[in-house]
Order: sequence, then structure tokens, then C-alpha cells
Amino acid sequence: MVRPLVRALILTAIGGAALSSSTKQAPASIPRDPSAVGYLDLTKRHPDGLDGRQDFDRSFTTAEALRRLEQMRGFLRSFGLLTSKVRRQLSQSELNAIDNTGLDLQTLGFHNIPLIVEGTLLKQAYQLAQSRYELALLQHEQGRIADESVAEARRAYEAATKQFQRFWDTKRPGD
Repeated sequence: MVRPLVRALILTAIGGAALSSSTKQAPASIPRDPSAVGYLDLTKRHPDGLDGRQDFDRSFTTAEALRRLEQMRGFLRSFGLLTSKVRRQLSQSELNAIDNTGLDLQTLGFHNIPLIVEGTLLKQAYQLAQSRYELALLQHEQGRIADESVAEARRAYEAATKQFQRFWDTKRPGD
């Protein structure tokens, strides 16, 4: 039996909202009372941007972070290519002044560092899906949610598991 305070903390920690698929995340349940623990004042951050709450729910997801990580990998590839082209034209001290131009960093670091970020994002998505599934099981035992909600949580957990496992098996660090 989950005590009411523990249950409330779990719901707050995972967002307390309806479960979603692995490609989308459930909107977080943010307290409306500014004095409450967990309250966020989500004002609009850029004049041309989304409303604060929409920005919070749409821009800061695992899928969006992974998409942006791929974009950063492209930046790193471009910088590596540019460095290769100018390496013969600049002295070592000039290259050192630019920073991040060393061959070791550009081969191993540019590969391994994004892997840590990607793995962390996927691990967190896996752990969140796991927690949501376990919570759904508890809520189902208490008769608070239907079978379909448990099934949806299970599908999301299975998808997150497959996604992390695919990363683990295919994205190896270089040495």
C-alpha cells in the first residue's frame, strides 16, 4: 500500500499526467501555487517563441534533445572538416589559440562526448518510462486506472527499453 504523501510525491515527480508514447512525453503536472514545492514560473522566454508552458512541454523532450544532438554532431563534423583544411596553413600555436583543434579531440572526443549525452537522455527516458509503468501497476491495483492505461505505460516502457538497448548495442565509444 502506497501512503498518500509518497503517492503525491511520485505523481509530482513523474508529472502525474496521462502516459504517452515513447516519441512524446506527457505534460508535467506543475503546481499552480507559487509557494508550492515544484512551482515553475514559465513565462515566455523569447518574443518569437512559444508560450512558456508550450515551450516547456514541446521543446524540452527526449526526442527534441536527440534531434538537437544530431544537429550538434553536424556542427562538430563541419568544424573537424574545416580544421583539416586549415591545419597545414596555420602554426601549432595558432591552432592552439583557436582551441578544440587537436586531432585526438576531433576524432575521439567529437565522437565520444555526444555519446555520453545521448546515452544519458535515453537512460533518463528509460527510467522515467519504468517509473510510470510501475506507478500505473500500483494505480491499477488500487482500481484508480483502467487496463488500457497500464497497457499504454507498458508500451512506452517497452519502446524506451528497445531504444536504449539499440543505443547500447550500436553506439560504441572510440578509443
